[in-house]
Order: sequence, then structure tokens, then C-alpha cells
Amino acid sequence: MGSHTNVTLIGRPRIQEQINTHGLTLTDWRERNEHIATENINFSLALSDIQNADYILVTVKSGNTEEVAQAIAQYAKPKAVVVSFQNGIRNANILKQFLPQHQVLKGMVPFNVLSKGKAHFHCGTEGDLAIADKDNVAEPLIHAFRKSELPVDIYNDLSQLQWSKLLMNLNNSINALSGLPLREQLHDRHYRKILALTIKEALQVLKHAGIKPVKNGKVIPSLLPFILSMPDFLYKIVAGSMLKIDPDARSSMYEDLALGRPTEIDFINGEVVSLAEQCGVKSPINTAITLRVKEAESAQKGSPNISANALYSLIMINA
Repeated sequence: MGSHTNVTLIGRPRIQEQINTHGLTLTDWRERNEHIATENINFSLALSDIQNADYILVTVKSGNTEEVAQAIAQYAKPKAVVVSFQNGIRNANILKQFLPQHQVLKGMVPFNVLSKGKAHFHCGTEGDLAIADKDNVAEPLIHAFRKSELPVDIYNDLSQLQWSKLLMNLNNSINALSGLPLREQLHDRHYRKILALTIKEALQVLKHAGIKPVKNGKVIPSLLPFILSMPDFLYKIVAGSMLKIDPDARSSMYEDLALGRPTEIDFINGEVVSLAEQCGVKSPINTAITLRVKEAESAQKGSPNISANALYSLIMINA
């Protein structure tokens, strides 16, 4: 990668049109505000433009992983390193199945990013990128990230940390169903009660599977149900010291419903349901939430804006 990093963004026509008109604006919860002019951005709609890439960062929705893997197999040079910066647990393994010649690394994006339109992307929560790179094949990429003030934590393996992130991401569906900004939803004890039950059930499933999630940043997974169940004033103190969330933050699943796109529910709450089935145990709460999100997907009307009391009733019928 050398001292100068050439970056090509590959995406959808919708984003290309926004960038061509407005350039690219990046903001975050720390009040970082950067604008990149259109002429300084190399944006392509063609996956074939990965052919000269040394590093390929996969950020597509989980349901599109196989399609992207096939394109990488067709166009990328064999020495290209592929990093999966996707939600869920399975995506890096899916990429490895299709890309036996490539080094595929697990990556993790712990923070939330909201598209505010006009090619303005806002990072609304704190957290450092993570990459599993025990053989140090991503050093130039990591250097480029750090030079851009994007800290990266390096691990030998990310599996347990990915499960910890998935536990946190179980709120994506609740947030999407509520229709509220993340901070407002999490400051409502009634929604937190639902999330606490959802995470508690997931922790029980993980225990049956012999999976022990690890500390993620300042968050200790086993304590989440307890913290979420605290009275509002205590929760705000404890949670505020663990994770910074600004008023603009929303879950990506909320955005998927708003745009009429398929969500990643099968790779988040659905992953808990799938693991429970493998272990021969039940997961009625995560199952009910998964069904509610799929109903909202089918309705194509954005978030159903379900109140906490109504959502609690819906998910507890079979619990």
C-alpha cells in the first residue's frame, strides 16, 4: 500500500448518485466532520474493479455474501487479502468456502453508522475496528486505518468477540420495530426490559452450545440483562460510562425497513434461533422478534413503530 493509499469504493447506483451530487460527508459522535469532494472519490458500480486490489473489504449485507464471494473469485488477484467487516457470525466462513486461494480475515465494526442522505454517513456510537490477523498479513491496511484516525484492535481469533457483538446487536431488531432513535429507545426501561429478556435467552443458548462470549470494549456480556433492567437514572449513569451514543444513532435494521430492503434478521436474532435448534433448546423470544421483523419486511412500510408494551405482549405470548 505504500505511503499513498488508493481506495476504490464499490456500491449501489443510489450512493453513486449522492456522491456525484454532494461529495462524501463523514461525521461522528465526537464531532468529527470531514467532507471529500466528488473529484477525489473513486466510486464504481462494477465488481470487476477489484482486480488490482491488495485488500478487499466486504461490507455487504449478510444475504449478499455468496454473490460477492463469487465475484471476488472471478476478478480478484490470488494474493488479495479479503476482510469481512459484516454483521453476524458466518460471513467470513462463507467467504472462505468460495475463496480457497485467498486469505480471508474476520473483521468487526462495533460502531453504528447511519446514512443521513446526500452521501452523509454518521457514526453515532463509539468503538474500535477489530481484525483477526494472527499472521500479520493486514499490516499495511491497519496502518492506513490508523493514519485515517480509525483505531484497529488486532486479535488472533474473533469468534468469541463476534458473539459478544451479536448479543449487543440483538437490539437492532427491537430498535427497528420501535422506530425510535437508539438513545431514546434505550432510555425507555420498557424497551430495555424486552432487550434484557432477549439477551438473557441468547446467553442461555450460548451456554448450551459451550460458547463463552468475551468482554467487548467496556461491555461484559453476562452483566447486560442486569444493567438493562436498572431504573432509568441508574441505567443512564452505568450505560453512559460503557458506551457513548449520540441522538442521531439508529440501527441499520431500522434503515433497512425504511428503505424497503431485506434485513439481516436471520444473521442476528435468527442466529440465536438457529443455534438453539442445533442444541435442542427453545428460544421463543428471539423467534418471536425474528417473525415480527419479517412481517415488517413483507409489509414494506418501514418501521411498524410498535410501542414497548405492545411489543412485549407480542413476544411473550409463546414464551
